[in-house]
Amino acid sequence: MPDISAPDVKAALAQILASGAFSKAQRMSRLLQFLIEKRVAGAVRDTNEYTIGIEVFDRDPAAYNTSEDPIVRVQIGRLRKKLCGYYTASGNAADLIFSIPVGSYMPEIRRAGTADSSFKHSHMLAILPLRCITTDAPSVSFAEGLSEELSFQLFKEFGNKIVSYTFAMAERANASDVSRKIEKNGVSHLLEGSIRVEGEFIRLSFRLVDAAAGCIAWSEQFDRHASLAISLQEELAFSICEALKHYFSHG
Repeated sequence: MPDISAPDVKAALAQILASGAFSKAQRMSRLLQFLIEKRVAGAVRDTNEYTIGIEVFDRDPAAYNTSEDPIVRVQIGRLRKKLCGYYTASGNAADLIFSIPVGSYMPEIRRAGTADSSFKHSHMLAILPLRCITTDAPSVSFAEGLSEELSFQLFKEFGNKIVSYTFAMAERANASDVSRKIEKNGVSHLLEGSIRVEGEFIRLSFRLVDAAAGCIAWSEQFDRHASLAISLQEELAFSICEALKHYFSHG
C-alpha cells in the first residue's frame, strides 16, 4: 500500500469501528484493529493463528492449541462477512477498502475504485451466467440477480478486463464457434458456476477454467444459511470477488 498513508488507514479504521456494524461487536472490532495495526507495521509474523489467539482472544499460551481451538479461524471468517456487509451498506462510499484474503490473516488495504493490481494485464475474464440447478421461480430469480451483481462487482474490481460470455448462451452455438470467439476476445479464463437452494441453505459452486488448456484452474464453494435477498447477493458477489483476487495474486 505505498500510496496509502498510516493516518489515512487510521482514519478509515476509526470510521469502521464507529459504524453500526462494528460499534457493538467488541471482539470483532478488537480483531480488526489488531490486524490492521499489524498490517501498517508490516508485522507479518504477528498475524499467525497462535499469536492472534493469545493477543486478541486472551488464550492461555501454556494451554492454547490451534488444532483443538478454532476460535481464530471462525472469527476471521465472520470478520470477512462483516466487512463485506459493511462495504455493501453504510461503507459503500468508503475511500479505503480493508479485506482479508482467503487463506491469509494479513489484511489487504486498497483505495476504492482502483482495479486490483493482482489481476495481471494478460488476463481477460469471461463470465458465464450462473446456472440454477433448483428450478423454482424464487431460486431462478435469485440466481439471475446474483449473476448481475457479480458482473457489477467484478467490473468494479477489475475494470475492462471483464467480458460478458453471452456469445456462448445461444443453444445453436457450437464448440468451434465459441472457441473462435474466445480467442477473438482475448479471453484467458472462463468463470462458470451453479447454485442449489434447499430451504434456507444455499450452495454456490464456482470454477475458473483456463481457456487455452481447457482445465479447471480454481474451484470454490460458498455455503450460506439465509433467505434469498438482495443483501445476500451483494455479500456473495463480494466474497467471490475476494476469492478471485486471492487466486490471481497467488496463482
